[in-house]
Amino acid sequence: MTEHDWGSERYVSDQFKRYYTSGASKVEAPPQIQQREFGFLSFGGRTMFRHIGFGDTQEIRGYLMDYNPAHAYFSAAYYKDPRAAMENKGWLGADLVFDIDADHFDLPCQKEHDRWTCRTCGKEGMGHPLELCPSCGKASFEEENWLCERCLEAAKYEAQKLIDILVQDFGFSQSQELSVNFSGNRGYHVHVRSPAVKELNQMTRREVVDYMLGIGIEAEHQGFTARPVGGGSTITEDGWRMRSAKALYDFLANTTPETLRSLKLRAPTIEKLLGSRDDILGMLMERHPSGIFKYMNRKLLDQLIAAAVKEQAAAIDTVVTTDLRRLIRLPNTLHGKTGWLAQRVPIDNLADYDPLTEAIAYKDGTEKIRIRRTPEIALAGETYGPFEDEVVELPMAVAMFVLCRKAGRVER
Repeated sequence: MTEHDWGSERYVSDQFKRYYTSGASKVEAPPQIQQREFGFLSFGGRTMFRHIGFGDTQEIRGYLMDYNPAHAYFSAAYYKDPRAAMENKGWLGADLVFDIDADHFDLPCQKEHDRWTCRTCGKEGMGHPLELCPSCGKASFEEENWLCERCLEAAKYEAQKLIDILVQDFGFSQSQELSVNFSGNRGYHVHVRSPAVKELNQMTRREVVDYMLGIGIEAEHQGFTARPVGGGSTITEDGWRMRSAKALYDFLANTTPETLRSLKLRAPTIEKLLGSRDDILGMLMERHPSGIFKYMNRKLLDQLIAAAVKEQAAAIDTVVTTDLRRLIRLPNTLHGKTGWLAQRVPIDNLADYDPLTEAIAYKDGTEKIRIRRTPEIALAGETYGPFEDEVVELPMAVAMFVLCRKAGRVER
């Protein structure tokens, strides 16, 4: 077999078609379907089929059963004529959409299951690739990106932080204006559907992004002033005045000497900071943050606030939120890189949601596949592998996951 046989695309496509024969009935149309554009990517395709419109839910379901796409999307935007060319659609507004993807994080587990290979010299390494290959100095890599429970928990945590900001700081109704979807792969999509955001332009959405990321947060504008100021703790206030104080509190409460050394702090400074930690935490919780300068100077405070705000901010993909014509994954459809379902998750259930169990589409049967290489795979409470250059018979959900990652091929 050739290199292109890895992934057995024809087989996976047939399995997607088998799923949609009954599974398409679970797909629901997004609100105001007649103003939405839809897009689909076929197996083996390199071009998005878009500028497609549907009149009702049954038309979407029929399309999925007829064409069994590898990926299915709908527009965050609303249009007068979604079937027209982009310049003639007549943009009416768009939902505010946030994408959280664990692939954008730097996580310890990625050094266990992700791998890179230099296309020039063949050198391999674990985790994210470096800017340049340490062996030949080139910058072209093949990447094997996997995911695990820790990746997905990190993504869920970021989604929860984002929802908290949208509710607490922006005042959106969790039950009426927000929805959250598991992407079917490495993260979550959060949608805001409200008249307050529908007509926001790209620049205004950029400002929303900056707020979510804590861009431009300066300690002195959050109550950390050098002169004594009356009043209580800003942790009881709103917005980033509360969040910056909480961020600093959480950072100091959980920090280690190793973390502080990573900020390039000197040993005496670290010792003094840790020795005063309980007093600082008490001050942040009970008194105005102007008292912080009893324990540190402005430069140290700015370093700590910068590090702390990163933990409090929501790690979103900035491009998705600012794109006025973005296509986003359609819930209850299959993801072509995992064989898992993209799913809407009730926000009240998000904390307990486990995609490694609940997003599995293929629950019956087994398949024999030849595996090139995989790390350990956890699905539905069981673990499999790691595998390398071997033929194994696996539950269909695991086999489809390996095939969709193009790490195996069907062995008949």
